[in-house]
Amino acid sequence: MPGQMQRMLRAPGHVLEIAMASTPNAPSSTRIRSALIVLLGAVMLSTVGCAFGEFRPGDPFDRQLTLDQAQHRYTTLVRFSEFQKARSFIAEDGRDAFTKRMKRLEDARFTDYESETVELDDEKEKATVRVTYTAYTAAMPYEVEISEVQEWSRDGLKNKWLVVSTFENLETIAAN
Repeated sequence: MPGQMQRMLRAPGHVLEIAMASTPNAPSSTRIRSALIVLLGAVMLSTVGCAFGEFRPGDPFDRQLTLDQAQHRYTTLVRFSEFQKARSFIAEDGRDAFTKRMKRLEDARFTDYESETVELDDEKEKATVRVTYTAYTAAMPYEVEISEVQEWSRDGLKNKWLVVSTFENLETIAAN
């Protein structure tokens, strides 16, 4: 039998012939198992990627996620009084006014904030978010709420979102 190996086993009174396939091109069960394990591992890793937000069917260009990240970063910077860093998210023509307005809040300590849902327009170029900060000053040791309306926009398909910020109730904390 070409390509096969014959093996003779002798038992008392019997001769048993076993033919075993040993062609070099035939895949062994170990190779098949290894390939299946690798394939299963790849499938599992891809599903983990989906679980961590890598699959976003709502916006195939990932624009809203970028907006969410920019909005969260800006709001967090304001909440921790990092106004110079937050300034980079402000539209060019409003940066000086933002810096001047936030200078009045140097003594304020923000304790918390709450963002409402982002309202994104149909063209996915403009968005509006309302944020409410909670803050106090040493001169006014009780907390007050300061509301901010963030109007985000971008130029075409670029992912550089800039904000025009409007604060309400800012005078109540800045006056003290």
